[in-house]
Amino acid sequence: MCKWFPNRSCAVAGKNRIAAIAAVLLMALSAGCATTTATVKQTDKLESVDRNAKILLMTPDVKYYLLTAGGVPEPHAEWTDAARRNFAASLQAYADDNQIQIIRMPDQDQLSDTEISYQKLYSAVGSSVLSHHFGAIKLPTKQGAFDWTLGSGVSAIGQKYGADYALFSYYRDYQASGGRVAFSFFAALVGVGVATGGEFGFASLVDLRTGDIIWFNRVGRGAGELREQEQARAAVDALFKDMPRN
Repeated sequence: MCKWFPNRSCAVAGKNRIAAIAAVLLMALSAGCATTTATVKQTDKLESVDRNAKILLMTPDVKYYLLTAGGVPEPHAEWTDAARRNFAASLQAYADDNQIQIIRMPDQDQLSDTEISYQKLYSAVGSSVLSHHFGAIKLPTKQGAFDWTLGSGVSAIGQKYGADYALFSYYRDYQASGGRVAFSFFAALVGVGVATGGEFGFASLVDLRTGDIIWFNRVGRGAGELREQEQARAAVDALFKDMPRN
């Protein structure tokens, strides 16, 4: 079980699950460019002992890939760096525009082992939500209820930063190589559909007192470009749409 801190086997399982979900989503996204969202909201108003709830912005998990001719996603460091900068800037602008009080975390290399562990745990839990709440494989123990948590141990992070909630985000962007585009063209001639890229992500608001996920949104876009600021902002607007406020 990956209930608390993920061990190596949990981390590997989580990565494999997300990779499988990504492959399925890419096939779906290649059918069109429309943005799709699916949201679960447990509350409309955030609570805090102060006037306004403080939201800790966990380091966004953003990565960019190049799809090879064979459809294998290869990490692209330069594109990932650009996407992360644009995503972070767009998220800050979104918070400012919507008067959301956020607390920024230190750079990734300055995070504690506990903070890094919970970021990895969130990716695993988020992929489970995609599979078992939104997907076809339902968990009988949930009985249709949205009941997902990172565990109460995450409260230590809230106490450290003086935050009431933590905002987690996960985003992936896939761009087709020239070889992939050519392959899709010839495949189409024989009536076979081939994915040529797309993007998807999910985000959650976690109550740092209990560890419970109180808001979750997934988003998919048929074609995106996080390397461009304007499109990165559009992606952020879709991902954090309808997030609970003070």
